[in-house]
Amino acid sequence: MKKWLIALGALVVLGLVLWASLRDSGPRGAEVEVQPAETRAISSRVKATGEITPDRKVDISAKVVGEIIDLPVVEGQQVQAGQILVQIERDLYESARDQARAALRQAEVSVRRAEVQLEDAARNLRRARELHAQELVSQERLDSTQLAVDTAQVEIEAQRHAVEQYRSALQRTEDDLARTTIRSPMDGIVIQLDAEKGETVVPGSTNLPGSVIMTVADMSTLLAEVEVSEVDVVDVALGQRAEVTVDALGDEPQQGRVAEIATSGREDASLGTIRFRVKVALDSHHPNLRPAMTAKVAILTATSQQALTVPIQAVVKRALGEDGKELEGSAAKGIEKTDVVYRIDDGKAQPSVVTTGISDELWVEIKEGLGTGDEVVVGPYRTLKNLHSGDAVKIGEAKEESEDEDEGSGEVEVTVD
Repeated sequence: MKKWLIALGALVVLGLVLWASLRDSGPRGAEVEVQPAETRAISSRVKATGEITPDRKVDISAKVVGEIIDLPVVEGQQVQAGQILVQIERDLYESARDQARAALRQAEVSVRRAEVQLEDAARNLRRARELHAQELVSQERLDSTQLAVDTAQVEIEAQRHAVEQYRSALQRTEDDLARTTIRSPMDGIVIQLDAEKGETVVPGSTNLPGSVIMTVADMSTLLAEVEVSEVDVVDVALGQRAEVTVDALGDEPQQGRVAEIATSGREDASLGTIRFRVKVALDSHHPNLRPAMTAKVAILTATSQQALTVPIQAVVKRALGEDGKELEGSAAKGIEKTDVVYRIDDGKAQPSVVTTGISDELWVEIKEGLGTGDEVVVGPYRTLKNLHSGDAVKIGEAKEESEDEDEGSGEVEVTVD
């Protein structure tokens, strides 16, 4: 009897302990942070990194082979259109010109000789015809003089073609001689000089290393040239405003506008994406701005002054069934994922489908699915990532800076590096 009473007392004590523990534990489930949907001004920007480049620049290359005997400009010098930039040795090309000129004169003399021969053959033909009419010469003699006239006419034609050929050769040598003097095609600045006096230059294209002697650029208009991914380039349009930040000049951005968008892209093998070249023309530029400086560009693609927004990490992608609950594994195959936010109903998480609009680095616009003041789960990231309909949750105190949020995936971010 005594043992039975001791056992009963122990059970009572254990029950009291369990009851007290359950009473003090409060709501069960993962602790989450919530934030209400609020109205604010929001701007969407496409970001990319590139370099500063002149609007117009020309690579100066040689069109003939030769030694540079004069290089009267230096890097950074202002030049005018028509100003001499490079002088190549002329002796060889002057000699070739003189030879071509002499050959042309010789061909012209040959034409004159053939014309004289034709005149003589024509006189002989006239005499032969008169004598043949008097039956003083044979038909054979008449045919022979006629053949001499025809031959002289053919010879004249051949010599005239030779004259045209030698005249073209002379023109070519004169062009080569003129190319020994290279002049600036425009007003600008020598931004790059790759040759020295005494070096031998060779004709070539921009794809041939060493073929470019110098680069002349018009520095009155500068561009920021960047490459934008195929996902973001559809939001970029001509004339859109942009801010260009150059690290070398500090944090003060240069203002500009989109001036050119490439119609075809190139494949970035390292990232497996297609990128399109976009050029932003600067309205005005800092005097210390130089070509090839690294530029960070933010193109303003859309703005809303009264947008209903939530933190960008609150919107996640989920495949939902007809009952509005998440599908996973094989059940989710072929089901398009939609944007959802999680709200708390009676201590449990419930997904709500939303329609998103523009976004920036922190906020995303909600066009449909929420009202002003509606609270949504914003973190922690690990909890939100694995949250499902009906999961028990409890609201914790919001942290100003959460380590979990710092690890967010940024799946809906529209910016590119």
